Amino acid sequence: MLSRIGWSRIAYGMAAIAVSCGAVGSHLLDDVLEGNAANQWQIATRMLFWHALGLWICASTARYRQGALMLISVLIFCGSVFSLSLGGPGWMGMVAPLGGAGMVVSWLWLAVGKAPEWPAPAR
Repeated sequence: MLSRIGWSRIAYGMAAIAVSCGAVGSHLLDDVLEGNAANQWQIATRMLFWHALGLWICASTARYRQGALMLISVLIFCGSVFSLSLGGPGWMGMVAPLGGAGMVVSWLWLAVGKAPEWPAPAR
């Protein structure tokens, strides 16, 4: 299991990759991406950055399971959307919603935290 520092480093790396993707999208792929592809690239870049911050929150609050779900989900979502924007196979479009759903669940799980402990009923 990764430590708090390990999870934080992954989050920092994700943020660096998101900034790099933004630069690549605006400088190198500006003339290459056509139509909706440029919008898809921007969405994936934004999601990657916001979830880097989310992963940092998970690391800072020691919510490692939520962080693991967030990391796996953002890799699935952003990976498939980046692939689609570059002309990847169409079936990647069916994978993206799985990652998106996982990202939503990870934020909700982070908000709720662990399940509340209910007192045992009196006998």
